[in-house]
Amino acid sequence: MSSRYPGEIRDPETGKLDPKELWYKFRAAFAVLLSLAVLVGAGWFVYAKANDAWMNYRTAEDYIGEGVAPVVVEIPKGATISQIGDILVQADVVRTKKAFTKEAAANADSAKIAYGKYNLKTQLPAKVALAMLLDSKNMVHNRMTLKDGQRLSQAVTAMSKATGVPAAEFNKALKDWKKLGLPPWAKNGAEGFIFPDTYEIPDKPTAKSVLKLATDQFNNVADDIGLQGGATALHLSAYEVLVLASIIEKEAGPNAEDRAKIARVFLNRLNPSLWPIGKLQSDATVAYANKITGRVATTAKERALKSAWNTYYIKGLPKGPITSPSRKSLEAAINPADGSWLYFMVVNLDTGETVFSQDLAGQQAAQAKYQQWCMASQANRDKCNGK
Repeated sequence: MSSRYPGEIRDPETGKLDPKELWYKFRAAFAVLLSLAVLVGAGWFVYAKANDAWMNYRTAEDYIGEGVAPVVVEIPKGATISQIGDILVQADVVRTKKAFTKEAAANADSAKIAYGKYNLKTQLPAKVALAMLLDSKNMVHNRMTLKDGQRLSQAVTAMSKATGVPAAEFNKALKDWKKLGLPPWAKNGAEGFIFPDTYEIPDKPTAKSVLKLATDQFNNVADDIGLQGGATALHLSAYEVLVLASIIEKEAGPNAEDRAKIARVFLNRLNPSLWPIGKLQSDATVAYANKITGRVATTAKERALKSAWNTYYIKGLPKGPITSPSRKSLEAAINPADGSWLYFMVVNLDTGETVFSQDLAGQQAAQAKYQQWCMASQANRDKCNGK
């Protein structure tokens, strides 16, 4: 007789599996596993729903995390914090405008958000989005730089190259210069008013829109330094100060303090009691009149040119600016140094060292020093000859 215990799946005598007992065991185990699966599934379902509800609660007004997908967002010039919030919501950068404006209100630097394009991410916390807008590294730049002391023709070349707009379109727009936002006291065209600075190029630039970037900046700087008030104090018109500043820009070397001294020299030469000849005798104006670039010295023939811009030929200031002066030159023109100098001479083209003199003897000594520098080496000779 078999001594097998109930529930054994093998016969103790034969060692064979009992299919019937095996089935009972399997069915029991499956029932346990099924019950466990139901319990786990129900628990997971409850957890998932609870987690979704918690996440929806946490992100009702603001996203959490580090963002999702890269996105480029443009902030237009003059946009308010509220308008920026709308733009960010529309691009799905922030969840709500309320969250962004709340963060902006708590951060005084939010007023410094610059207009332009930014590399951001979708679904950012408002605080992170604000921080990214305040970090210039996230800006998408399409810039144009106009150098100090460029003539209008040179500025046109630079603007055309940077924007892809043909130079002919710029020249056409410049013919109607009164529609470019120049100040009411402007005369003789846009020369001098294309302010040297770095600008963000519009998405679809036109000659007029690009020119207005520079003329608007001129107006901003002129207002900021009090150009008109400074001109009145010197008994000059604002336009005359601009003309003077353009000459200073071309005559000045790298030494910033020399600009105010040069301004004083020319103002002294405008004073008949100090300079009866009445002519400014600026080589920079001679170069402009003769359409010369890259050369310091001028010839007797060039200085004899009959031109309203040649101050060896005409008395007083030239007809108009000879270049676009920088802020430093504009400031020097309305804040001249105190002194009785009537002459100045750059004696070292590398360092910009300039000698200021009260009389002709001092000027002749400076000229000799300049000639000595020019003859010191072939490199110096080349620089003196504009090579």
